Amino acid sequence: MNLPIKKLESQARACSDAMSRVLWETLACRRPADRALRSFLSENRKFGSRDRRLISESVFSTLRWWGWLRRLAPKPFATPSEGGRSSAPPPRTRTEDWAKLLLGAQLLEDSEHPPVCRVWCRQAKLELTILSRPQSMPVPHNRWKRLEPLFSKQDMPEFVARDLLPRYATREMDCPQPFTELVKWLQRRPPVWLRVQRTAPDAVLRRLRAADLDPTQHEVMRNAISLTAPKVNLRTLGPFKNGLFEVQDLGSQVIGLVCGAKPGQRWWDACAGAGGKAMQLADLMGSKGSITATDMRTYKLDDLRKRAKRAHYSNIRCREWKGGAPPGSKGGFDGVLVDAPCSCSGTWRRNPDGRWTTSREDMLEQAELQLRLLSSAARGVRPNGVLVYATCSMFRRENMGVVEAFLADAPGFALDPFANPMTGEPTNGTLQIWPWDGDSDSMFVARFRRTSE
Repeated sequence: MNLPIKKLESQARACSDAMSRVLWETLACRRPADRALRSFLSENRKFGSRDRRLISESVFSTLRWWGWLRRLAPKPFATPSEGGRSSAPPPRTRTEDWAKLLLGAQLLEDSEHPPVCRVWCRQAKLELTILSRPQSMPVPHNRWKRLEPLFSKQDMPEFVARDLLPRYATREMDCPQPFTELVKWLQRRPPVWLRVQRTAPDAVLRRLRAADLDPTQHEVMRNAISLTAPKVNLRTLGPFKNGLFEVQDLGSQVIGLVCGAKPGQRWWDACAGAGGKAMQLADLMGSKGSITATDMRTYKLDDLRKRAKRAHYSNIRCREWKGGAPPGSKGGFDGVLVDAPCSCSGTWRRNPDGRWTTSREDMLEQAELQLRLLSSAARGVRPNGVLVYATCSMFRRENMGVVEAFLADAPGFALDPFANPMTGEPTNGTLQIWPWDGDSDSMFVARFRRTSE
């Protein structure tokens, strides 16, 4: 695309302004990157859709490869959080200060380089030849070689795979694949997953194809549909407005299926958040029975109310719950789902900023909270009822560590084996989903059965 040079220079300024603001708020102030980016774009409505897409992709590509790219960042940004959470405004920088970093983010990705790269090359005093289509290189083995033109020979650092994740991460995982395989998957952009509800999947597939999208239906979980980098705002489509699908990662959909909710039952979604799983339970129950959705963040429940109204689910009731006594249900609930707050390490493909803003201490605190919430929610399960515990984490302490600690102090519960919804294979009552299992987020789920009073 041949854009005027002034337009490309304007894009370069927009990207540098965004990087300065969003990176500082994310890495120094510990604000989630998507919120910081949304705030920046909201304050700069002059940017068109092409500019906004370029800015967004630049921010998240940089965060995905930050473990390597930090060497190219302006000095105050290279280690912004060493002193803890900051409340200071971002340091002043020039557009040229960001040229090499922004180029590096583009070179490390496999997508086509945008025209603005020509401006960044000029600002960095580099030849345009570095933009030649690079040979395919596996991640992370040799991908770092694409960065060689950005360094002098004497300044060329050593690039290793472990730098793409926080140092503590691998020690806290029971990963069944080599570390390099995990890194390879974490550096790939995940597809967008949809969950069909209230209708047959074929009807939604037809509507998506009519919107010039290329949907792929999961081989086993037939209500799950994936889209790769859709260019259409899915929330503007008729099937979404009519409540016929929700955007929900495949791993998250697995959790709802493990619950096995049936029509007429009473379920409690204890940490419902925006309610994706509560709505999945409502769909599995055919809107028959009742669902009590709670959260300590009541503003999240406002989102659930809107989504449930759009999908015409009238059997979801929202209440505040702060981890104390279970909400009233005479005789207890047939099923309780505890999708607990966690490190969110399982979403690092989708939210790469979490790698650099979540510490090991944060994870340990979350594990203590998870056990408290699970133990409290267990009191709401009726005899022979089901208790499901889930996290979007890859860390042992948040997953099997919590399961083992709970069972040691809850003799009335036992693991309840189930079939893996993605494959049909039997489990022992627990399932860890890795990125390669379904090209999705990493999730953990355990199902318990209350065996006594």
